[in-house]
Amino acid sequence: MKTTVEKHGILSKLMAAVLLFSIFTVNPIHADYYDEEEGDELPEKCTAVYVGKDVSAEGTRIIARSEDQHFSAYNKMFLVEPRKSEEGRVMVDTGDRQNDFSVPIPTDTYKYTYLLNGTGLPDGPCYASCMNEYGLAAVGTVTTYVSAEYKKIDPLKKDGEGIREAILPALIACQAKNCEEAVEILGKYLAEYGSSEYNTMLFSDPTSAWIFEIYGGYSWAAMKLPDDQMSVFGNQVMLEYIDFNDTEHWRYSDNLEACLKKIDKPVKNKEGQYHLAKCIDPGARDPKCNMRTWRGHQLFAPKSAGTYSNGTFYPLLFKPEKKVSVVDVMTMFADRYEGTKYDMAKKANESLRSIGVSNQANVHIVQTFDELPAETCQLQWLAMADAEHAIFVPAFSGISDTYKKYKIDNEKEGMINDSYYYLCRKISSLAETDRTYLSQGVKDYNLKEEKKMLQRILKELPLIQEAYQSFDLVGESYVTMLGKEMAEEQYRNAENLYEHLAFTQMYNLNDRNTGTKGKVHFEMPEEQERVKNPIDDAKDF
Repeated sequence: MKTTVEKHGILSKLMAAVLLFSIFTVNPIHADYYDEEEGDELPEKCTAVYVGKDVSAEGTRIIARSEDQHFSAYNKMFLVEPRKSEEGRVMVDTGDRQNDFSVPIPTDTYKYTYLLNGTGLPDGPCYASCMNEYGLAAVGTVTTYVSAEYKKIDPLKKDGEGIREAILPALIACQAKNCEEAVEILGKYLAEYGSSEYNTMLFSDPTSAWIFEIYGGYSWAAMKLPDDQMSVFGNQVMLEYIDFNDTEHWRYSDNLEACLKKIDKPVKNKEGQYHLAKCIDPGARDPKCNMRTWRGHQLFAPKSAGTYSNGTFYPLLFKPEKKVSVVDVMTMFADRYEGTKYDMAKKANESLRSIGVSNQANVHIVQTFDELPAETCQLQWLAMADAEHAIFVPAFSGISDTYKKYKIDNEKEGMINDSYYYLCRKISSLAETDRTYLSQGVKDYNLKEEKKMLQRILKELPLIQEAYQSFDLVGESYVTMLGKEMAEEQYRNAENLYEHLAFTQMYNLNDRNTGTKGKVHFEMPEEQERVKNPIDDAKDF
């Protein structure tokens, strides 16, 4: 970075004032956010991804999700909940209209990482992505929708009377050791308390991954995901033909079959199996959801994707044409239909809904390295703010603490503006003011850094194994130090990037020339080499 930028420190204050206004107003709550007649939020939020280990470039299972909100100023924190032993505890949903609805949790709960909404946000805690000490990851949710007919068959619980997305990931991560336990525990909670939302969750552990769909107050189905396929989907019911006799790959609520039998025109195959998606959410699919599902197929299996159609039920699972890297998944979450007739840069497509949107509060991608000890086998890549311009930073599930900038609760402590979230949001807001010159340069820089971080993570794997073999606390200290170090490095880079963005936007118009092919190039100073004896360093941590 040129030292010239440092001479314009006043720029930060000026741009911060302008950006605070834009952050809070660029994505106001849309008029179509709430369906007053039905009383339901319309399902235009969140996109999910699954990649089986056999089709993964790194040989890892991947579960991932974007947390899309209806406005941009949505501070998130990344924290660690320690193992606890205390009788009589409950998990509380503090969201608006929830009346502090709560459910009991066990006396002994496990250590887990989680995301948390800033104080003052109306949706409650929204834990989003959790990884626990036994190697279970829980990601969710993706909001879905069902037909008017199915709503009457299995009505949702009222607000404040049933379980919501806001607490689901942590509710499972605090007490389940693997995917099958996660499915069983969630099923028991739903049987007793019911659900007040239609939601889909993803679980992974060192040996498997599962998808869990909630269809009503009490009905649900879960399926074990195969290692040789992948999935990308928007806000839709996605499970297909259910086999009620296959207890190895399927789990379901006690009332599901009875609910399906009440459907007037159910869709079945020749074996008499119900097609869950076509029974529960039949007819033409919402293009704001279905097009994202199609785009996943088109990006990773273009030969079989075909042209987009609202009437097509794109399958949950498909085989990618080449192995998928976690970096490919990062790039996908920023996708705006570039290179297609639906490209969001075209004015005619403004009403469409792409995978990459500016109101992503965060995007979390969890990789399972099953060769590592269970307590640290999960690796989360976290982008605070939208994936198009916020960098993904890794942290292992074995950490005992997170970098200090992840912990700043701006909504509680005042608009401090130096939380990880708000720094990334400022970069995103600035880059999006000029997609021709600023946006691509930011994306190029982030991608370069993400690839470097991935290579470092792959090199660190044997060192992590060595640290845990030495002593569990050494391993925990090592991955904690690694996570903090990488987060701090990218935070410093982001500060420099923001300064350079602001300078270029306000003064340095000469960068915008044909020599840079219509984009600004960003580069950071080389970092100092890492300590030579990381294991010994961790022992002293």
